[in-house]
Amino acid sequence: MRYRDERDALRGRVDSLEQQLATARKELEAQRDDDRAARVEQIERQMAEARRVLDQLGRELDEVRGRPRRPSVAPRVALLGVVVCSGIAGVLLIARRPSPTPTFLPTFPPTPAPPRPTTPVPSITPPDAEPTAQPPEAEPTAAPAPERPLRTARATWKATVTRATGLPLAAGATCTIEATLTSAGDDIHVPGLEVVCRGTPIYRSSDELSGMSMFRSGVEEDSGPAPGTTLYAISYEDKGARAGARAEISLDSVRKAGLVWRDAAPAYRVELAIPYQSAPVKGEPLLDATGRALRASARVTDATGPSPVKVGARCTLRASPLARPGKCLTRLECGGRMLYGAGTTGVSACTVVGDQVVRVHDGNTSRSGGDPALDLDVSTGRITVRDEVGSAAWTVGMTLDPSG
Repeated sequence: MRYRDERDALRGRVDSLEQQLATARKELEAQRDDDRAARVEQIERQMAEARRVLDQLGRELDEVRGRPRRPSVAPRVALLGVVVCSGIAGVLLIARRPSPTPTFLPTFPPTPAPPRPTTPVPSITPPDAEPTAQPPEAEPTAAPAPERPLRTARATWKATVTRATGLPLAAGATCTIEATLTSAGDDIHVPGLEVVCRGTPIYRSSDELSGMSMFRSGVEEDSGPAPGTTLYAISYEDKGARAGARAEISLDSVRKAGLVWRDAAPAYRVELAIPYQSAPVKGEPLLDATGRALRASARVTDATGPSPVKVGARCTLRASPLARPGKCLTRLECGGRMLYGAGTTGVSACTVVGDQVVRVHDGNTSRSGGDPALDLDVSTGRITVRDEVGSAAWTVGMTLDPSG
């Protein structure tokens, strides 16, 4: 029974293969593919072998039924035939169906093997080889510069009331402006200032502020008339709507004017006339630049036109470098008269070499600059001052005293 079933199943397969083979031949004729023709021939040979296996199964079936025995073949041959037939059917199905779209699987690089420990090989430098340059060693980080100690001074200006309302102050009343000045050597700050008129403070920066404050200040330092003294010019503002005890103030000694006022009750307003520079302050200067001031004596050697000084007059000169590069404060006084530095702040262009002022130059006369024109050249020891008065012009020449 088993052999009959196997034979019938194999016969059915062979019939199916024959139909598929016929179809393949038709496709061959349509495509005329030499490779496909060779494959068809191969399939035909395999089918012939499959028929032989089929006959063998038929003989074994006859033997089981008692018919004369046909030449025997090992059962594994029958199994081989079935496998071959199955392979033939798979090949034909592949030939008839379109090739599927290939599917690509992701590939991963092989995991690298751990590095094998290596023994460092000592390098051998030939005797005549040049030494290998070594990378420069990193420079040590410089330590931050230590903070310089603050220098402190108290400068005073004697002011005069020009107009006042809300306070019992008549025009001409005397007031004192006193400022606390501090510096580390580069610029000057004003941490405190007060204005006192007839013993009554009308402004103190230490008073409580209830409101807003727009504050600014600026100070210029000049060497004083006597060695070891300094002079100061100041601008100072503390303004803004407020209701506390602190009044508002605006001072500018360069413009020689000041104003102190208060809008909240009790309201007042005081206008002041202020000298350009403070009273001399004893002690070391606050600014490093002031310590490089040029101090010299001079004598008038020649004069032309309506000169304000005569030949032979003795003069004193002070030129102090400012924190602003290339600028100096210069004062030239002859016979008790300020020949240069009275009409303006005396700021002029100058040249400083090392710690010494070697040249001062101001090419503007009083008409355009407020002061006469000035030229000082330490290398030649000459000072020239010139100006115009109406339609007349004058010139004064001086010689620096070598002894200072």
